[in-house]
Amino acid sequence: MPIRTTTERLATLLLLASALPAAAQTPLFDAHLHYQAEQRAEIPPEAIIATLVDNGIEHAVVTSTPPENARLLHELAPERIIPFLGVYRDASDKPVWMHDETLPGRVEAWLEEGDWRGIGELHIFGPDRDSPVLERLVEIAAERDLVLMIHGDLAVIDRIFAIEPDSRVLWAHLGDQPDPTILRAALARHPHGLFIDTSVRDERFLDADGQLLPEWRALFVDHPNRFVVGVDTYSLKRWQRFGDAARTIRQWLDQLPPSVAGRIARENARELLLDPLALDAPEASGQLDFAR
Repeated sequence: MPIRTTTERLATLLLLASALPAAAQTPLFDAHLHYQAEQRAEIPPEAIIATLVDNGIEHAVVTSTPPENARLLHELAPERIIPFLGVYRDASDKPVWMHDETLPGRVEAWLEEGDWRGIGELHIFGPDRDSPVLERLVEIAAERDLVLMIHGDLAVIDRIFAIEPDSRVLWAHLGDQPDPTILRAALARHPHGLFIDTSVRDERFLDADGQLLPEWRALFVDHPNRFVVGVDTYSLKRWQRFGDAARTIRQWLDQLPPSVAGRIARENARELLLDPLALDAPEASGQLDFAR
């Protein structure tokens, strides 16, 4: 029996996945993934795409250090991968990027080299909210109609919307204080451009039996159009245990009214990140162009 290449195995998996009945897995739009250099060294890009297909991830936001890793995945599966420009050259940039006056120029150059849909994940907190570098990145995102993924506190979120009221912000991890009261206040102040991902916070709003806590269920039901889900593959282990995280997400989504669950599982992210003209088109089959 001939040995199939990784690409051939992936093609078979994609074809099988596209043939599954719709009810087999609730489709998810994962709005927060990473594919870092050390992860790529252990998991080839074809295996990353296969993991997404196998777990019913219809679309996925991917950012990376270095940036070209996310672009590589997008080139491999352009209908599935939504690439965000990670602005860190390496881990040393993470705590100091907001003081690097050369960064906006590099970002503009990088943006010319790929079909980027957003910028981030940007790690920044209140004491640095008046950074001129942050201000310029907010302006660049607005000029190019890009989403900003922010890992920070409410002071930073407020500052971004003060710089550019029409910003579109994806606030990672339910903010720095996953508290329904704080999130309600943030959504009241920024009712149009602020979206919040639940990545790696799932256990915060579940009780010991895996049931949604009442205050969190009420928040999701009251604001069904402002939350999205994500696994957040911040480590190699998260990729290796991707299925466990995806099952947890589906478990709590299934406890919400179907209309709310559908919004949070995929529709909010689709409307935020996909071309409006594509929303009414047939769903992406996930098949790749293997002639490339």
